[in-house]
Amino acid sequence: MTQRKRIILVTIIVLLVLSAAGILWYQLKSEGGDDSANAEHKLPAIKLILTNGCGFEGVAKEFSDFLADKNVDIVFMGNARPIYDKTLIVNRKGDAVDLQRLQRMTGIERFTEARNENALAEFEIIIGKDYETYTKN
Repeated sequence: MTQRKRIILVTIIVLLVLSAAGILWYQLKSEGGDDSANAEHKLPAIKLILTNGCGFEGVAKEFSDFLADKNVDIVFMGNARPIYDKTLIVNRKGDAVDLQRLQRMTGIERFTEARNENALAEFEIIIGKDYETYTKN
């Protein structure tokens, strides 16, 4: 076999291997192997209390509809006093990782920590007068 034929054969083999690797990568990517939304739904649902703090009737239900496709489990809905201008997340058990997950899912950046190890849920979302900022999407 001549030197030229050997180079052509090696080039063809390299191209075949690269093509196979590219096809495999594309299939894994299209199956959601790297998709954060798919990864989120593989994690346990975040338990939360949803509290209407804006003073407008029916907002907790509207907000729960917004959360319906998120990976959350609403364990209680109620009203808050006083009235809140801004929506916020209350971290009841101090879990920073799940706080970031909840912030990413909802778009709510404002949070506070009020630890209560006996709380019904890890988090509480208090819906403020700015609720439409989050539900319009």
